[in-house]
Amino acid sequence: MFSIQTKYDRSSIKQSYRIKGKPTNKRYRLLLTCVVCNGEAHGYNFDAISCESCKAFFRRNALRPPGKLQCSGNGHCDVRFNQNRRCKKCRLEECFKAGMRKEWILTEIEKQEKRMKIEQNRHLRQIHDHDQSYQQRQYKHDTDLSADVRNTPATIIDRACLVDFDWLKIESIRNAYAEAVKLNQTAGILPYPCIQPIESTLELFRVPLYISSMRLISFFKQIPEFQQFDKDEQVYFVKLNTLSITFLHSMYIYGYEQDAYHEPGTTDPLFLGKDWLKTINREFHRQMKKIQNNFVLIEKFDENLIKLFFLIILFSNHLDLKHPITNINTLHLFKVQNIYNELFYKYCLYHYGFHKSSILLLQYTTNIMKIQNLIDDLKYTACSYMDLKLLTPVMRSLL
Repeated sequence: MFSIQTKYDRSSIKQSYRIKGKPTNKRYRLLLTCVVCNGEAHGYNFDAISCESCKAFFRRNALRPPGKLQCSGNGHCDVRFNQNRRCKKCRLEECFKAGMRKEWILTEIEKQEKRMKIEQNRHLRQIHDHDQSYQQRQYKHDTDLSADVRNTPATIIDRACLVDFDWLKIESIRNAYAEAVKLNQTAGILPYPCIQPIESTLELFRVPLYISSMRLISFFKQIPEFQQFDKDEQVYFVKLNTLSITFLHSMYIYGYEQDAYHEPGTTDPLFLGKDWLKTINREFHRQMKKIQNNFVLIEKFDENLIKLFFLIILFSNHLDLKHPITNINTLHLFKVQNIYNELFYKYCLYHYGFHKSSILLLQYTTNIMKIQNLIDDLKYTACSYMDLKLLTPVMRSLL
């Protein structure tokens, strides 16, 4: 046995070698020593060789505010692995001295993105392996394979488009929306199944539309692609598109049997459809009702599709003269739009097949454009319906 020993830098970390099995086998395994506690290390963590224990300790404590940990000794406690109780403060300081970097600790969103990327790479490897295997067999079974493709149902081909990575993305969107609803519970009004009356346009914007808008904004903030834009761009998209998404959301939560609007799974009161007709103007509601009926004729609202379309609308950049912005990275915006357009289409392929998916995408897009035009008109004429000073700052900014 022999060892090479230095201290605390990447090029000079304690190392030792030992022979496994019989000496004649000449098989060696590199043993690494943790630069924090001198225990046996198993890898490279946060820019330093460390054991699993110190790795976990650093992840839990490195982001704590300064002064949170207190030394239990004289400021130079022994934190080696063979100590029964190790001072947390001294151990954390030793981690930093050894070169461990807290900026390498992943946030929950980064962890999720990493898992999704791993899943995507795994799927790509499977496709590559499948392609190679297929090419190797093709010359032997060319006739049989051609017959198999002709006889394969279209639904099987369509369903193959939605891979595990896509399902993870959809699940993360569902979770983000559920969390947004949880973070924005109603207060100060009667709970379900009571009815909250709406007497004016002002009340429409102050109660149901305000509740929906706050939940939607909280939802957007949890989306990784939204976080990639700078603050000015985020504000721009929220101001430009949230109100359109809010009215689309109202169609999603509308119940025909009760003629009422209610977010499923919440204690929100019921907002009656006949009360909504008292607000804004009848032509506006006639057009919105027509669009709502179009959606129902297309397909009953699928909660996954509707949440995907919330994001498709959010990242749209239709002409808006009230809130002009000229420095948006259009290439980045195009890539983000493509993520959700593609996911929407693949989801439709999985559930409805090729023919119906093409129709769904076209009809959804057409009706959304109609909503956006109606909302643009509403924004420019809102002052004739109500005193905007009586609204919350959030609703004023959306108008």
